Amino acid sequence: MNHLFYNLQANNKCSMGNEMQFRTLAEQMPDIVLRMDAQNRFLYVNSRIRDLTGIAAEEFFGKTCDEMGLPRACAVLWEEAVEDTLTNGQLVNREVQLELAGSVKNLHIRTSRDTALGSGSPGIIATVRDITAMRQNEYQVQELAQRLSYHINNTPLAVMEWDPSGKCLTWNGEAEQMFGWTLLEMRKKSKSFLDLIYLDDHKGFLLLLNRLQQGLIVSDFVKIRALTRNSSLLYCECHLSALLDFDGKAKSILWVANNVTARELAEQEMQMLNAGLEERIQERTAELESSNQKLQHEIVARMLLEREIINISEREHRRVGQDLHDGVCQELSGVRFSLEAISKKRRKGTLLREQLDNLSGAIERAVHHVRLLSRGLAPLDLEDGNLPMALEELAANTSSLFQINCAVKCAGKSRLLEIEKAMNLFRIAQEAIQNAIKHGKASEICVNLNLKQGVLSITDNGNGIPEHATPPSRGNGMGMRIMRHRADVLEGSIAIERSNSGGVCVTCNFPQ
Repeated sequence: MNHLFYNLQANNKCSMGNEMQFRTLAEQMPDIVLRMDAQNRFLYVNSRIRDLTGIAAEEFFGKTCDEMGLPRACAVLWEEAVEDTLTNGQLVNREVQLELAGSVKNLHIRTSRDTALGSGSPGIIATVRDITAMRQNEYQVQELAQRLSYHINNTPLAVMEWDPSGKCLTWNGEAEQMFGWTLLEMRKKSKSFLDLIYLDDHKGFLLLLNRLQQGLIVSDFVKIRALTRNSSLLYCECHLSALLDFDGKAKSILWVANNVTARELAEQEMQMLNAGLEERIQERTAELESSNQKLQHEIVARMLLEREIINISEREHRRVGQDLHDGVCQELSGVRFSLEAISKKRRKGTLLREQLDNLSGAIERAVHHVRLLSRGLAPLDLEDGNLPMALEELAANTSSLFQINCAVKCAGKSRLLEIEKAMNLFRIAQEAIQNAIKHGKASEICVNLNLKQGVLSITDNGNGIPEHATPPSRGNGMGMRIMRHRADVLEGSIAIERSNSGGVCVTCNFPQ
């Protein structure tokens, strides 16, 4: 502005022949250039006046501010400027604020005497610069600086700034709280900021710092261990950024640090606990696997033992059946024959002969029952795996022994089964029939065998299961346990439910 002002002064001293040169120069200026006489009339204004007032330059010639309809404050301003410059000899160089064209403007005004008008009536020459935008920008910068200062001083993060020589420029309250040094102490320190960093982390931190200082990167994130004034160890998450100059080099380094020591120590403790827990889990898993293996061995041994017990039971059934058939039946038959021989020696119609005949009949019935029992203990058909025939014989013997209606229905293609499978299914049916007679007082029993679907069911019309009672499918009675075990041997299942007839239905599902 000084350079323009002095050029205008020089041009004003030129002859009137240079007036065109002055106006050409004034039109090229970024500021408003004007000339006024001692009566405050405008003698010249350049075209920049329109930007400020909205009025064309040629309309100002020979008029005062009042005649132009400008605000009274504007007229007073130029009256004082003319008086100070011409009368008091004080050149104006000041900033003013005026409302022009509906908005408030900040203007910088400079004046000097204009002697080109003649020695008798000098005027003034002035430049007016609109600095409204500049002042607004300065205000915004100040506001941003205040906000930045507020955030720096109130953030829970440590904010530090260092110049390339290592001098501390910024050190907020949180940094003082975190590390223990004040800003004054940090500025007086002769050591570098590396004193804040744990020795083992120096190398990585310096590599990052070097890249920032050379302008290779403008910011980065790093986790380091830091040291406090009393040499305590801190774990910090740090964000470093560089303020670059025109050459792309770092003018300063901003360092924002977050103290995560509590979290880091908690994570380390958690990792230790997890490691201990994993070790304990592995130990416990090994113990469980060992126990499981022992249990599996015990289960296998128990199953083998139970199977052997059943096999022994079957052998005993056959042996007892054989003994009943070959021993008891033969003995009873011999007694019967002896009684009949004695009876024949007695005269018919006598009381003794009648008694002997009755005894002979009773023994004959006993022999019949014993034979039926022996057949139930050792069915001959099961030795060939003919389960349907064995079940039909069981039903016939049950009907004869207990005077009830016991029937068998077989579905699916009749075929021979493995002896063990046929024996277990037969014993399940036998146990269910005995329970129906003994506990259910049944008068009708139906045995259904479906070899195609793998289902054996025994249904009766007995007393059934009371409404308030739970079906004894998981009962602990000896008979129930034996049926469950035989179903397990078959790799099947057993179920006891209330039947539609009011009695009980025992169902065994077995694989084909």
